[in-house]
Amino acid sequence: MTKNQVHEWHENRAEDGKKRYYRAHWNSRAWMFRKAEPEDEAWVDITPTVEIWVALRDVVFRKYQRRRVPYRMLVGLDATLEELGIKVDAAEE
Repeated sequence: MTKNQVHEWHENRAEDGKKRYYRAHWNSRAWMFRKAEPEDEAWVDITPTVEIWVALRDVVFRKYQRRRVPYRMLVGLDATLEELGIKVDAAEE
């Protein structure tokens, strides 16, 4: 995979409607995840949940469709998800 890839996305929290921002960084060896909320000033390191892994896969897949990331990055992420026991929906491709 390409080294030093940064992917960001956000989601709206249901309870108060504020956004929560996520950042996944590929440093040529492993994924690192962080999150931030509008009231916080700094990014906080987190351990990813299944929902965060699936959201990252969705972000990378959309970038792949627009030819912004190589296919091998998507394949590598799918392999990581399968190692973690997360089922990848192959119908998208």
